[in-house]
Amino acid sequence: MIFRKFSLVIVFLTLLTACFQKEEETSVPNNVPEHPDQESWNSTLIITNDGQKVGVVEAKHFQKYNKKNKTYISEGLKVDFFNAEGLHTSVLTSEGGEVDDRKQDMIAYGNVIVVSDSGMTLYTDTLMWDNKRQKIISEIPVTIISESDTLYGDSFISDPSLENYELTNSHGTGTGLIRKPQ
Repeated sequence: MIFRKFSLVIVFLTLLTACFQKEEETSVPNNVPEHPDQESWNSTLIITNDGQKVGVVEAKHFQKYNKKNKTYISEGLKVDFFNAEGLHTSVLTSEGGEVDDRKQDMIAYGNVIVVSDSGMTLYTDTLMWDNKRQKIISEIPVTIISESDTLYGDSFISDPSLENYELTNSHGTGTGLIRKPQ
């Protein structure tokens, strides 16, 4: 009699264990990556403001996620900026970034460099493009270099041509670039 009860307990535990193992095997893991809705390589994306071209984004790899309204950029990013008259003002390069597809705002990250057509160069690790305000913004330290000056600051906001900018806690060396914001 004790042997039967013990055997029934063993059988019950075996079945229970098998059920749990089977459930674990068939359940979907939570960390499965979401697949992009669109994906492209060596492509170009045009950023507009009220129908006017303000930027041309080139990247080696784009991944567009419709539900998130985001496009992720990897393996290198290049953005050419244009002013209201359609003239080229500067070029940005970085390791990658992301675009808010609704607002057409962008974040560039990883060795961000902006070279203006006027000869100024900005270095930082993360830079945002605010499409509505038509401004580039860094909330982390930046370095700005011109022919005769090198400036450092804790944060930065500017038009894409790097002509009208604000630099927080600026310091540096040079002969004439340091100026008050307009």
